[in-house]
Amino acid sequence: MSDGHTGEAERNLRKTRRRFLQAAGVTGAAAIAGCAGSNTGTPTATDSDGGGGDGGSDGTQTSESDSLEMTDRTFVTATTSVPKDMQFNPYGQQYPDRAALAIFENLLYVNEATSTFMPGVLESWDIGSETVTLSVRDGFNWHSGDAVTAEDVAFKLKLEAYDGAAIGNIVAPENITVADESTVELGLDRAVSDEVFLYSLKPIALDTPRDQFGKFLDAFESDGEAPGMAEMTLEEPNGTGPFKFDHARNQELVATRFEDHPDADQINFAAFKWNYLQSNQKQWQALRTDNIDGIDNVFTPSNIAESYGDHVREIQMPANWGMGIMFNHEHKHYSQQNVKQAIQYVIDREKLAQTAGGKMHVPVEVPSGLPGNFDGSYKEWLGDSLSEFDAYDPDTQKAAQLLRDAGFSKQDGTWVDADGETLSFPYKIPAGWNDWTAGGQSIVQDLNDFGIEASLNPSQSYWGDIYGNQDYIVAGLGWPDGKLYPYFSLNKLLNGFRSRTILKFPREVEVAPLGEPNGEKRTVNFESELEELAGLTGEEAKQKTQELAWVVNRHLPMAPLMEKVDQSWVTTDDWNTVTQDDEDAIVDWPQYYLPREGKLTAKPE
Repeated sequence: MSDGHTGEAERNLRKTRRRFLQAAGVTGAAAIAGCAGSNTGTPTATDSDGGGGDGGSDGTQTSESDSLEMTDRTFVTATTSVPKDMQFNPYGQQYPDRAALAIFENLLYVNEATSTFMPGVLESWDIGSETVTLSVRDGFNWHSGDAVTAEDVAFKLKLEAYDGAAIGNIVAPENITVADESTVELGLDRAVSDEVFLYSLKPIALDTPRDQFGKFLDAFESDGEAPGMAEMTLEEPNGTGPFKFDHARNQELVATRFEDHPDADQINFAAFKWNYLQSNQKQWQALRTDNIDGIDNVFTPSNIAESYGDHVREIQMPANWGMGIMFNHEHKHYSQQNVKQAIQYVIDREKLAQTAGGKMHVPVEVPSGLPGNFDGSYKEWLGDSLSEFDAYDPDTQKAAQLLRDAGFSKQDGTWVDADGETLSFPYKIPAGWNDWTAGGQSIVQDLNDFGIEASLNPSQSYWGDIYGNQDYIVAGLGWPDGKLYPYFSLNKLLNGFRSRTILKFPREVEVAPLGEPNGEKRTVNFESELEELAGLTGEEAKQKTQELAWVVNRHLPMAPLMEKVDQSWVTTDDWNTVTQDDEDAIVDWPQYYLPREGKLTAKPE
């Protein structure tokens, strides 16, 4: 994907986008951990690759955390950003998302395969209908030496709420209070499910020391805005994670083990180093030649993976993400439901997934806005209504009829509208995304064969074009939200920042009842219905999910095409680690989360 980092470029636009994000969700089959069940365990012997052995020769973790032998090893990984250009203001630009996972501590962590939440800075939580109580785990310290307290957590949450983060749609800043040194109490604006609240905390790390950011909270509290916060640069961070910033140069960033982190006893290597490797090809070569010890996420075709040594272990991560087509709904053609449906009918999604890389991609089976195509879990949400949804299996005859019904005709083999204007499809994608480039060629071929004038346009200025200038007609971008629970992708497609400001999708539509295409249409107002879904549980949540998935299926705010899994890589010649059968291995990302658990350790030198 984009030099290996799915979604990273989007996150770099956090300052602009997060002001519009809405936090919502509903309870489901997620497991909610409310005690320090993580970050305290002892590594377990794992031999998922089969066979016997001496309990470590294949790099599988078997050592007990209390008997780890300290080493001078450095875990070397990669970054696609120039290290000396990085800065550590999370509200600004050039924030190093991956390195930050080692240098700062998240409030909590989540396994996206199971929606299980695990402690980070927060040890436990008690979520009620009106209040939430958060308990801060003992033993955290800022890298400056000061102890982390509930005051620090409350300060961060207030800053996030004022700045437009998801938590601000649930809790007003003035309702965030400190009960004692380890307890934060929040007054909820409305009753929300556990998942609503915990997912609103997921992106938040303890990365804003009061001495550096206090003036901005003061400004928010007095004036309602904090000018200059996004422009402030921090080249040397005061962190809270298990590794402390040491230096950043043109080609490398180095952070050293922080002995006063509560999980430091689980970590037996001295440092992390990020080498500047700006392309997939350079990262593949570095793994092939043992110049690095692992990469958090880089798309790797099968032929490249087969060139690695047997000691290079792949850990597949659930992405709950994949390619879709963004339609600019201000365009005269792509504002039409018939045109969007015709496009969905023409594209062969099975061929697309195989072309993009069949090992890591699967086609969307039923375009409904629900992720879960790898294991079919979306079917559990649609239930008996699944048969009512249009699967949009490739059918050029249906596509042609839809266009004719919309006033298009074919002239010299090319579709034109009633004014004689060509139906064109200039498909813009980010430059350097290997799998999407291959997949985009498949899409363009299908559409050209059908008579739509299509072209593939990889762009170096993609993100600025889309989010800055909104300069596009059709473009490729992920359609789900990266969370398995379906609410979040429905909200993204129908009511989120992108839907409102980039897709310019209408705020309400008329739709026939689910399963009754000729029935009396009802008006669906997305803001109110998504807010309703946020508070529903059980069968009520399932029913409302089906109703909104039906809207996606009929109106296609985006055309969902495929889902992918992410690929993370760890070498095992110098390192003991677990396989992806260990659930801790699939928490974003193995290189950063596993050391906290004592499940990525250095072998004795």
